[in-house]
Amino acid sequence: MGRVVRSDVAGSWVLVLAVAVALVWANGPWSSTYASTWLHPTHLGGRAFQDFATVRDWVNGGLMAVFFLVVGLEIGRERRHGDLADVRTAVVPVAGALGGMAGAGLVYAAVAHGGPGAPGWGIPMATDIAFALGALALLGRRVPPGLRVVLLTLAVADDIGSVVVLAVFYSSRSYVPALVAAAGAVAVLVFLRRSTRASTAVVLAGGAVLWVLLAAGGVEPALAGVVAGLLVPGTRAASGRVERRRGDSTVDPAATLEARVAPWSAFAVLPLFAVANAGITFHSGMLGTTGAMPVFVGVGLARVAGKLGGITLACLLVVRFGLGRLPDGVRWRHLAGGAAVAGIGFTVPLLIAERAFVHDPPLVTAAELGLFAGSAAAFAVGAGILVWAGPGRPEVGAGGPPADEGPLVPW
Repeated sequence: MGRVVRSDVAGSWVLVLAVAVALVWANGPWSSTYASTWLHPTHLGGRAFQDFATVRDWVNGGLMAVFFLVVGLEIGRERRHGDLADVRTAVVPVAGALGGMAGAGLVYAAVAHGGPGAPGWGIPMATDIAFALGALALLGRRVPPGLRVVLLTLAVADDIGSVVVLAVFYSSRSYVPALVAAAGAVAVLVFLRRSTRASTAVVLAGGAVLWVLLAAGGVEPALAGVVAGLLVPGTRAASGRVERRRGDSTVDPAATLEARVAPWSAFAVLPLFAVANAGITFHSGMLGTTGAMPVFVGVGLARVAGKLGGITLACLLVVRFGLGRLPDGVRWRHLAGGAAVAGIGFTVPLLIAERAFVHDPPLVTAAELGLFAGSAAAFAVGAGILVWAGPGRPEVGAGGPPADEGPLVPW
């Protein structure tokens, strides 16, 4: 049972089932209860909870902090003794995130330019980490392990960049004192982590404080989970392998926390998130409003062509100029497949759509439909590329040549 609980594939199938439940619920005989359940009002008062007006808000901004904590823990593990320990490897996904955001925004702007949907250029930028990693898990051994790390880092950087876009261009209530205090809280946590090897409990408590400050500042608070996950102390074994024996002084606190929290994230938090957000109601006339069709087409194309082209081109340039390298076992064809999968996204894009078209609900609906269609197409394109790409190349041994030797584009 423990092996099943820790299986990415099992978790991804649960996520797919949750999406199906959301679609059936939102379009079936009980469709009215879908909105009444997830849009049920919640009122706690205070600046920090101003944006938590519905049950869905608490799932997206509160419960998803657990998922982002697991993401931070995984990235921290890869930084200590994985592919991201090499700075040149870590640079590639960050550059890809910027390229993907730019590519998606430009494609959308080219389609919707001059129309009522023009303000929605930020909608297709963000990648949903949960759905993208679930998609990779469904493809099993066709995905080189290094590609998952690239996509994980890319999606985190992408989400952070998209939240910055949301806060700067689409938020009307950013509260600077709270954001300054949040930056101070991060600085304190980093100082404690480096100078005193702060315990897991201290880091998690600081993450909770950061969550409140980000919420008060008008920024996606769930990202506090990433910060906390990165700062939980971890042990780097001399052999590159982490010892996890109970009662041993070499037990890795970060690995222990990840093992305990990851199953809850995969089998409770993520399915609930999917049910709360994937319930798009289909009806005739969805694209009949002025400006709706360009929004739908722009979002859909941006999710596929914008992400695939922007990410691949940015990574190619970084490697071409010697600033970065691909992880062992990852070819350019694998990266292109991962770039296509990065077009899957709902959460932050929906937040931006609601802010961009706050006075034009039909355009929000068109954006939702575009996100759904574009994400499905992105998965299909990415899966096709990765199936064609085949297994990754063998990892290079200690005495072998560096992984980025050979042709610039080893398709």
